[in-house]
Amino acid sequence: MQITTKSNLFYKVKSGETLADVCQKFKVDEYSIKMLNKKTSIQPFDVVLIPKPYEHMYVVKPLDTYEKIAKELGVSVEKIKEVTKGKKMFIGQRIVF
Repeated sequence: MQITTKSNLFYKVKSGETLADVCQKFKVDEYSIKMLNKKTSIQPFDVVLIPKPYEHMYVVKPLDTYEKIAKELGVSVEKIKEVTKGKKMFIGQRIVF
């Protein structure tokens, strides 16, 4: 689950995810997440605040394609495929990069 505010993102940690996984996913450092949340570690199902260093966040809509999203965001189709790992997208999915 991700909820965006003007400057940050709330993210619910999934089962099996580590702090390092979350940092890699959102391209932020561990120190920033620890300081922002006043935590030294995270556990599955914690809701953590993620600083917003990413350029784009897009929520997939019905009939979206890689091409349509790439054109709307002004990025390459390859970038969208890289972020989604080439997997089939689903309505409501958040693509963050």
